[in-house]
Amino acid sequence: MVSCTVKKALHLIPKEGTRIKSGLQRFGLHLRNMRLIGGDTVITAALLPLLGFFLLHGLKDVPWLTIVGLLLVGLLLTATIFGLNNVTDVKIDACDPLKQTNGINPIALGQLKQREAMIPLLGCSLLALGLAAWLSVLPWAFLALTVGALYSLPPVRLKERAGLDLLAHSLLPLSILLMGMAAAHANHPLRAAVGAAWVCLISAKSDTTNLIRDYDSDRGHNIRTTAVCLGIRAVWWLRLGLVLAAAGLLLFASWWGAFSLLPALLVAVIVALEILAIFRPGYYLLKQRLLLRLSYTAGGGLFVLLSG
Repeated sequence: MVSCTVKKALHLIPKEGTRIKSGLQRFGLHLRNMRLIGGDTVITAALLPLLGFFLLHGLKDVPWLTIVGLLLVGLLLTATIFGLNNVTDVKIDACDPLKQTNGINPIALGQLKQREAMIPLLGCSLLALGLAAWLSVLPWAFLALTVGALYSLPPVRLKERAGLDLLAHSLLPLSILLMGMAAAHANHPLRAAVGAAWVCLISAKSDTTNLIRDYDSDRGHNIRTTAVCLGIRAVWWLRLGLVLAAAGLLLFASWWGAFSLLPALLVAVIVALEILAIFRPGYYLLKQRLLLRLSYTAGGGLFVLLSG
């Protein structure tokens, strides 16, 4: 009798463990849908409010509670905007072999349902707006969410409109960057202006990479992106021009006296490495793109530290 009871108890343990494991797996799928984990993660975008704050404010008399709040808002906004992009791209991503292979969109893979994916996105957006209101940066957070929604949601879908896709992809990170600046004191306005322009250029460059990668899929669905309208070669040259312009902006601004030459050279080196990577066949590999994102993040951190 006791033996039978023990056996039943032991039999229940793996089931409970399986439920816990399944719960953790589903949590991981939500994080992947929000692009916070995985090979194509954009979690470094959550640091943009901090970059904006330190570019304008500097490193003296830093209100660290505000910094933590900005980091959380940036994380929540990133999760909401990119998760919403995956929700609205299900039909397209389901026919994209590259995204299917790399598991970029778990909804398109049938691992999550659209309604199920929307629940945490709604929670993240409300929490982001609440924290932004507490930090007195609500207009900028609302602007970022609005641009993100217009970028992905029909009938507007700016990502499917030639020219506007690049513009929206630049305005989105700029609005998040400006949110960080709105919480700072204007101690270094010229440096902050250069940083904002640089983020716009790099963001537009990033979108050209996405447009080239998605060219076949977009053309097959009659989606008129900039790449579909102008052709891959034209967008390839545009990307090279944007990268060169980003490097040139930093060097010119350092010569003008906006900040010292050393941090400008360090970030320019990272930009030069990406220029070399553009000519490599493995440029679209997820690991290489992740490495470039991390390099830009580290470069931005060094820029702030050495310019402070």
